[in-house]
Amino acid sequence: MQCYRIKLTVSSAFITPWHSDTIFGHLCWAAERHGVFDNFTGASGLIDLYCGDAPPFIVSDAFPAGFLPVPVNLKEYFNRETGEKLSKERYSFLKKLKSIEYITVDQFRSYQRGEQFDLEEQTGHIVSAITLHNQINRLTGTTGDAGTLYELDEKFVAKGKLDLYVRIQDGFKDDVMKLFDIFASGGFGKKKSTGKGAFTVEQFERFDELDSVEKADGFMALSHFIPSKKDPIDGAYKTIVKYGKLGEEKALCGNPFKKPLLMLRPGAIFTAEVMKPFYGRMIERIAYADKDVVQYGYAFPVPVVMRRL
Repeated sequence: MQCYRIKLTVSSAFITPWHSDTIFGHLCWAAERHGVFDNFTGASGLIDLYCGDAPPFIVSDAFPAGFLPVPVNLKEYFNRETGEKLSKERYSFLKKLKSIEYITVDQFRSYQRGEQFDLEEQTGHIVSAITLHNQINRLTGTTGDAGTLYELDEKFVAKGKLDLYVRIQDGFKDDVMKLFDIFASGGFGKKKSTGKGAFTVEQFERFDELDSVEKADGFMALSHFIPSKKDPIDGAYKTIVKYGKLGEEKALCGNPFKKPLLMLRPGAIFTAEVMKPFYGRMIERIAYADKDVVQYGYAFPVPVVMRRL
């Protein structure tokens, strides 16, 4: 499988986080809307390709351009090297490591090789803002009664750019590019019909840099995922419980909610004797109202030299 980096320009606020499983859901709807592709037809045809042992492509979460998620063991990584020589300023900074979400690609490359690197305090890459909205009466076209004011937690990319990564099987690149173009035409996430989550695909480029690591004996995930029974278990990770909902016309089924799902967050690390282009699995029967609905749970792994902390 070949690795590509997709550069996105986000031109509006968004509400839904750019998680890999949500991105894949939008790609499935793009497949359903467009119909025929070179290697499959519709969303069901795309999902069928994931039932075997060779999924056609693996997608990561989307991150601020030039940055990657912080490895889950970053604090221990720094304490081991400098624990006896900390200044008061450095100690204060290490206490703030829990709030750091991203490191630069160059810093991550050093981490991949098991090397020490400088880490500077960073400002927010994703900015949150509470915005007020008023419900509109569909009959009168005016605002509703008292008490109809509500809040939305909107997010903005500080520089308006996101990167996500895709690992693609031979012969599927054109289909994946087409899927992302269709995806971009409709926007991303909640309230996209009102202009939220608007974005464009600026660049689709080969990016093998993250896969070039010598003597790697582990991997770090760049996506939310669910391990399969065959995946490594020696590692460190953080979790999130997702309470998903069906989208588009499937949300009109009467019960749009999915079953709660425990997933591992990006930054999870695991030892691995043999490096694979993907880990994780597809979760079936995740929706109460539709047994054919699935949840994307594949990991986008990048090799790392594991340091025994």
